[in-house]
Amino acid sequence: MLHPTPNFSRLVDWNLLKTFHEIAEAGGVSRAGRALRRKQPALSLALKRLETELGVTLCQRGPRGFELTDEGMLVAETCRSLNSLVHNVPKRLGNLTEEVRGRISIQIISSLVCERFDAAISRFHSRHPDVEILIDITTWDSVAASLLRDEIDIGVASAQTLRSDLNYDFLFDEVHGAYCGPAHPLYGRTFHDPSALSGQAFVLTGADEPDLLTAYRTRHGLGLQVAGLSEHLDEAKRLTILGIGICFLPEAFAAPDVKAGRLWPLLRHAEQPCMPVFVITNPRAPRKLARQLLLAEIGV
Repeated sequence: MLHPTPNFSRLVDWNLLKTFHEIAEAGGVSRAGRALRRKQPALSLALKRLETELGVTLCQRGPRGFELTDEGMLVAETCRSLNSLVHNVPKRLGNLTEEVRGRISIQIISSLVCERFDAAISRFHSRHPDVEILIDITTWDSVAASLLRDEIDIGVASAQTLRSDLNYDFLFDEVHGAYCGPAHPLYGRTFHDPSALSGQAFVLTGADEPDLLTAYRTRHGLGLQVAGLSEHLDEAKRLTILGIGICFLPEAFAAPDVKAGRLWPLLRHAEQPCMPVFVITNPRAPRKLARQLLLAEIGV
C-alpha cells in the first residue's frame, strides 16, 4: 500500500508535473521532446524523478509503445486539471477586475475640493458600478487612528508628521485664505500684512484646523479673539458669511462664494498658509482589490 509523502504538495517540484503532463498529452517521451524542443534524456530524467517522488511507475515503454499505468492515468488526469486551472488564471483575473463588488470606505477632511480626487472617484464608479463607496467626514488627526484600526480603506487629509507605519501619497496643496462676509466692517478691504488682522474676532475650526494653519495664526497673532467655532467648514463658512468673524478657509472651497460676493478675501500677495493633502493608506491592511483599483485611478 502506498503511503503519501507528508507535505507532498509543498515539497514536490511542480515542473515535474508540468513535464509529465506534456509527456502524457504527447503520448510518449520522444513526441513530447519534439513538441517542447527538449532533448529526450532530460525528459526521461524528469519522468524518473517524479516516479521516485511518488513511489510509483507512471508509464510502461515496450513493444506496444508508450502506455500509462493506472497510477499514471490518475496523475495525468490531475495534471490535466491543474493545467486547465493555470490556463484560466488570466481570464479569471480579468473577470474579477470587471466584476469587482463589495464596498470601499474613505475618510476625508471636510469640504475637500480636489478635481483630481473627484475625477478618480467618477472613473472608478463607471468601471466598477457594483462597488459601494462610503465617504465619512472627519478631522485630519483622526484619519491615522482609523486606518491603523482597519476601520477604513483610504484616508484623505493633511498631516503634520508622517508616521512610518502608514503610506502617504501627495495629492495636492491646499491653500487657505482669510475671508469675511458682506456684513463685516472689513469687507472690500485688502491687507498685505496678516498681522494687521490681529485685533479682529475670528471664526475658528477647532480640531479640523491643520497644525500648519494653527502655527500661522499664532505667528501673526490671529484668532486670539474668538467669535465663533465649528469643526465643519460649511458651518464655519456660514458664520463668516453672516459677518460673525473672519475665518481661514481653503481657497478652492471659498471660490464660488467669493465670485458671488458672499465672501471677501482679506489677504492679498501675502504668504498664505499652504497644507499638503495626502492619500493615506495602511500597508499592513488586508489586501482589497477595490482599494487598489481606486488608488490606481487616483494615480498613487
